[in-house]
Amino acid sequence: MKFTLSWLNDHLESNSSLKAITDKLTMLGFEVEKVQAPSKVFSNFFVVQIVEAMPHPTVDQLSICKVDIGENIIQVMSHATNTHSGMKSIFAPPGSYAPEYELILEQYKNYDANNSGILMSEGQLGIGNNHNNIIDLPKDAPIGIDYATYAGLDDPIIEISVTPNRGDCLSVRGIARDLAASGIGTLKSIDTSPVNGTFVSPLRFEIDLPAKQAYVCPTVISRCFRNVKNGPAPFWMQKRLRAVGVSPVSALIDITNYLMLDLGQPLHIYDAAKLHGNPSIRLAKNGERYLGINGTEYTLETDMLVISDAKGIESIAGIMGGKRTSVNEDTTCMFLEAAIFDQISIANTGRRLGILSGSRYRFERGLDYTSPRWGVEIVARMILKICGGEASETVVNVKEKLCQRKLTMKYSRIAAISGVDLPSDKTESILSALGFKVNSSSDSISVIPPPWRNDVIGEAELVEDIVRVFGYDKIPSASMEHTSLISQPTLTVEQNFRRIIKRYLTSRGMMEAVTFSFLPLRHAELFGGGTQALQIVNPISIDLAAMRPSILPNLITAATRNINVGYPDIAMFEVGPQYTGDQPEDQSQVAVGLRVGRTGRRDWRNFDRAVDLFDVKADVIALLEMIEVSVIKLHLSQKTPNWYHPARSGCFCLGSKIIAYFGDLHPYILKYFDLNAPAVAFEVLLDNLPIPEQKKPQRPLLEDNIFQSIVRDFAFIVADDLPADRVTQAVVNADKTIINSVHVFDQYRGPSIPKGTKSIAVEVTMQSLYGTMNNDQIKTTSAKIIANVKKNTKGILRN
Repeated sequence: MKFTLSWLNDHLESNSSLKAITDKLTMLGFEVEKVQAPSKVFSNFFVVQIVEAMPHPTVDQLSICKVDIGENIIQVMSHATNTHSGMKSIFAPPGSYAPEYELILEQYKNYDANNSGILMSEGQLGIGNNHNNIIDLPKDAPIGIDYATYAGLDDPIIEISVTPNRGDCLSVRGIARDLAASGIGTLKSIDTSPVNGTFVSPLRFEIDLPAKQAYVCPTVISRCFRNVKNGPAPFWMQKRLRAVGVSPVSALIDITNYLMLDLGQPLHIYDAAKLHGNPSIRLAKNGERYLGINGTEYTLETDMLVISDAKGIESIAGIMGGKRTSVNEDTTCMFLEAAIFDQISIANTGRRLGILSGSRYRFERGLDYTSPRWGVEIVARMILKICGGEASETVVNVKEKLCQRKLTMKYSRIAAISGVDLPSDKTESILSALGFKVNSSSDSISVIPPPWRNDVIGEAELVEDIVRVFGYDKIPSASMEHTSLISQPTLTVEQNFRRIIKRYLTSRGMMEAVTFSFLPLRHAELFGGGTQALQIVNPISIDLAAMRPSILPNLITAATRNINVGYPDIAMFEVGPQYTGDQPEDQSQVAVGLRVGRTGRRDWRNFDRAVDLFDVKADVIALLEMIEVSVIKLHLSQKTPNWYHPARSGCFCLGSKIIAYFGDLHPYILKYFDLNAPAVAFEVLLDNLPIPEQKKPQRPLLEDNIFQSIVRDFAFIVADDLPADRVTQAVVNADKTIINSVHVFDQYRGPSIPKGTKSIAVEVTMQSLYGTMNNDQIKTTSAKIIANVKKNTKGILRN
C-alpha cells in the first residue's frame, strides 16, 4: 500500500513528524518498506518544449526533435508515438539518473545523429506504466523548471506492507483511522451526505443468482450520470496517482481509482450508451468468452461471477471491466456500480484466470459492508464537481442482509493471552477509538466490531487490537524462572528413528530431498490420490493443488529437472508424510528413494551399468537390517502399486503387514514425466516397522554359540513361475531353532529337468545352541527342510 504524507493528512489532523508516523505504523503491525523523497530523485529532470519534430529519414517510428530547454535548443531523438511540435514534456540531460534503467545517462551517437538526452515517459520516470508515450504536460508548464518543483514532489511517499487480514487498511483512510486510535492526531470526518438525484436512473442492476448463492452478491448500489465531460483529471489528483504508481487516464476513470485507494471501496463505471438493457449479475456459463479491458480474451467457468447485458458478458464482477462498455473521452452518460462480492468467489475466479487487479485485491480481503451506500454519494459529489453533469437517484439492490457480530470478552483474558494487564477504562477507550461499539460490565466487555473489521471474530483478535494500539514496546519484559527439572530429550522415539534412517540412506550415496506435501492434481491421480477430500481449497499455486498420496512423483519431477540441466545420474531420497485421506489416521510416514541413470560415472577401472531393481532391493534390505528387522522373517510378494513395472517389482511383507515396495517404475510413468533414463524406486512404510518402545533402543544380549555350524546345499525342482523367496521361506520355517541362514546361489533351466520347471539351489547354515550336530540331527533337519519345501511349494529335491 502506497500513499503520500499530504494524502494521509487529508484524513488525519496531526502535527507529528514523518519519523513519528512511520515508527507508529511499525508498532501498529504495518511493515514500512520504503519512504521515498521524490524531490531528490526527480530534481535533475526539466520541463522542455519541442520546437520541431521531424521523422527520421531512414528509421521508421523515430523522430528527430529540436528541443527548447530554456537556455538553448538541442537535438533529441524520440521513439514515442505521441511526439509532435509544440508539446511540452520532461527532459533528462546526460549525467542524470534514470529510475527505470537504474543507470547514469550519457551523451551518445545513435542512427548517425548526436543525441543529447532523453524525452521521458511515465514508465522511464517510474511514476506509471506507460512506456510508449512521452509525458505530455499542460501548455502553461514553465520551460526550464525542474520536474520535482513543477509537480510539487516535495511530498514523501510511504510504502507499507499490509497483512492479509487487514483489508480495511488497503486505503488511506483506514491507515489514518489506526494512527488516530494510537494517538497520532485526530481522524477527520468525511462528507457522506446524500447527493440528491435529479432524474430516475434509466438503468438498474438485476441480480440473477440461485437462492442458495445469494450471498455471492448481497449488495449492489448504482446510479446514472448524464451530460458529463470526461477530460483530464485535476493535476493534484494526477500527481497523487502517479506518486503511487497509477497512470492517469481520464477524469472518470481516475476518480474511481483515486477513491478506491483513498477509501477502500472498489468502483466500476460503464459507458451507459454502450449497455444493451439493464446489466445482470449472474454466474457464467461454462465456456463463455469475455474480452477484458486489457485486450485479453478469457474463457469462463460455471461458478464465476460476471456482469452481462443483452449482448453478453461485459465484466468479471469485482475483478476486471470489459472493453466493450469502457468509458472514453467521448463518454457523456455514465453508469456507476458499487457492490459487495463474496471474498472466496472473487479469489477463486481471479486465481484461475490469472488476473490480479486492485479491486480483486481488496474484495478478496473483505470490504466494509456499508461502503457501497456512502461510496456512491462521495463519488457522485466528486464527479459532479470535476466532470459536471447531473446525477440520477440511487438504485439499491439488497438480496441478503448482513448482520453485525457481537463479541463478549472477560477483562482477565487480556492478561492471560498477552501478558499485559490493562485497566478497563484504557481497554474501552482503545476499542472505541478503533470504531467498536462498547458495552462494559464489572468483569467483562461486550463489543460490536465496526463494519470494516470483518477479521475480528473472537477474543484473540480483540486482544491483538488492544495490545498493538497500546504499544508492543510498552509490554514489560520478564525473565524466565530457573527450574530444577531435568531436561527431556528433544526428539521423540519416532523422530529419532527417522533421523537414523536419513543418516543411513545418506551413507549409501543418496542425497536427501525436501519437497512440498502438495503436488499437481494429475500427478496425485497417477499415484492413487486426487480425491476431492485431498484437493486444496486455496492452493498457493495451480501446481500445488492436491495433497500427495506418494512422495515418488515429487522425486521424479526433481530428477527430471536435474537431468534437463545436465545431471543424468541421480540417487535421492525423502523421509516424510503422505496422505490417503483427510483424517489424522490417513497420514503415514514413509522413506522413499529414487535411483536414475547409471550406477556411477564412466571409468576404465570400474564397470558401470544402468540401475536396476536389485539396487533398490539392496537399499531396502540394508535399511531393514540396520534397524534390526529380521530380513529372514520377511516374505516377498509381487502385489505392488500400479506405478511400478508389473514384472520387475516386488514388496516385502512381515506377516500381514507390507513393509516396503521396490522395483522399476512403470513405462507409462516414465513417459508421462518425460524421464528418458532407467529409473528404479523404493518406498519403506515406516509406520509398519517395529519401532523400539524404549527411548534408547537397546541391542539384545549376545548369545555366544561355541558349537560348529554345518553348511549343506539343496537343489529343488519347482514351477518356473515360483519366486525363489517361497523356497527360502519354506527352508527357514522347517526348523527355526537350527537354521540360521539361507542363501540362494543358483538357478537353472535346461534339458535335465522337466519343461516348465526350474532348479533353485540354496545354501543352508545349520547350528545348534546345545551341542555340535551329529549325522542323525543333520539328517533329521534335512528331512524337515525337504518335507516343508514340498508342502509349501510342491518342489522336489533334485537328484
